[in-house]
Amino acid sequence: MASSRSSQSDLSSAELSKFKRHQFWQKSRLWLTLYMLCLPTIGSLLLFSYYPKVDVVIMSFFRWVPSQIREFIGFNNFKEAFADPQFWQSFKLVGILLVANLAKLWPGILAAIALHRLASQKLRYLFQVCFVVPMIIPAMVWLLIWKSFYDPDFGLLNRVLKVTGGMELLDGMDTFMPKVASLLSPVFNGFINPVFGGVGGLILLGFFIFGSAGRKELEKSRWGDYGLIIASSLIVPVFAWTGLIQTIPGIVVMLIAIIVAMVLLNKRLGSSWIAWPFLILAGITVFWGELVRLPIGIIAAFAIYEIIRSKRDFYTGKPILMTISLTVITVGSLLILFGNIWTEPLEQFHGGNPAWLGNKDLVIPALIFWGFPWVGTVGVLIYLSGLQNIPQDVYEAAELDGVSPLGMIWHVELPLIMTQVRINLIFLTINTLVAYETFLILLGPDGGPGNKGMVPGLYMFSSAFSEGRFGYACALGMVLFIIILLLTIVYQKYVRVEK
Repeated sequence: MASSRSSQSDLSSAELSKFKRHQFWQKSRLWLTLYMLCLPTIGSLLLFSYYPKVDVVIMSFFRWVPSQIREFIGFNNFKEAFADPQFWQSFKLVGILLVANLAKLWPGILAAIALHRLASQKLRYLFQVCFVVPMIIPAMVWLLIWKSFYDPDFGLLNRVLKVTGGMELLDGMDTFMPKVASLLSPVFNGFINPVFGGVGGLILLGFFIFGSAGRKELEKSRWGDYGLIIASSLIVPVFAWTGLIQTIPGIVVMLIAIIVAMVLLNKRLGSSWIAWPFLILAGITVFWGELVRLPIGIIAAFAIYEIIRSKRDFYTGKPILMTISLTVITVGSLLILFGNIWTEPLEQFHGGNPAWLGNKDLVIPALIFWGFPWVGTVGVLIYLSGLQNIPQDVYEAAELDGVSPLGMIWHVELPLIMTQVRINLIFLTINTLVAYETFLILLGPDGGPGNKGMVPGLYMFSSAFSEGRFGYACALGMVLFIIILLLTIVYQKYVRVEK
């Protein structure tokens, strides 16, 4: 009996082991099949997406002309990029376009809200189809249409301005605006430039105050935070003053110091740290010829914060600081608008045929106006997807609270689609920094008259395909990658839905 039970036990154990092996084999076949199905996609992704990007990183350290020259030169390309005035000059246009893009977001948002509020499902579907139809037009055709739109002799823009009286208005402004700039010249020369280092310094002071206004508690650790921010603002100036920024070891040490400063800022300041590196970078750009003004401006902002907070608590002091900040930024922006942009007569509107893409003073307004009315198909559909996810209960609760249809935009819809706004901001930023097709077709590889339409993406393209400096173009691409990565982090931190 005992031997019989033992054999049965061994048999059941053997069957159990066989069953487990069979089950493992079945699962292995399933997983193997799934991985085999994914293998072509993974292989294509590695070969056609990741490999070129890794190759860009490698080639940025070479003097490289495909099939001709491949010489390792270390950090020389990056050294030249940091000292290239035309490359950094191209970021001025990018800054203008990024600010303009913030205004261009609104037509798409409002169009999506209008579509979302349509009561008729059929009518809503019809409008959605109408928004999608323009996507079938090739991008090249779209750009050529806009280029003809700006034609000085036959373009639609000049014809519309003539019919509507807009050309006479612009001709009048061509006389009025330079006179206003002339009247403001003593203000710039006698006050703005000596005190703030220019109108850019005035605007930066407003942003410095804005960046310091978020601190809630007046604990003693704030002095260490102040010192860290001021020390971070001195990294690039010190390397520039000592001449180390002109050497490869100096550039490497400077980059390490910047990374360490960013890590320390993140550790001490938390989520508010992310604004300061960009404020410091903007300050370096504005005060490049007089870098001592950068720490002075930051200290002035901290002093204003301390004065206000010594008399008010956070909840009453922050609105005052925000008002001061916005007032300073607004005044600076108005001074730029009326005193720095239209300083001399253009003499382009009297004849009625201004060359929008052929005059260095009209290129930037033409680029800003490009794409009017700025209702992009993809953007509207992204906003619409976010709006459709808002529960109906939220609208009903807002109506019970007495929120008007206009108030719904500010209190319900816009706050709840900030995730979609963030996605569009990231796309717009990346496109503005790296895209070159629009500027190449409209203005040519040199960015139009006076290189006024030169953006980093076009400069990178021109360096590679016009000058044959492919390794240097790769280094420029790496610099753009770092900047885009940091801007993306900013959007992730600040443009989001508060749950």
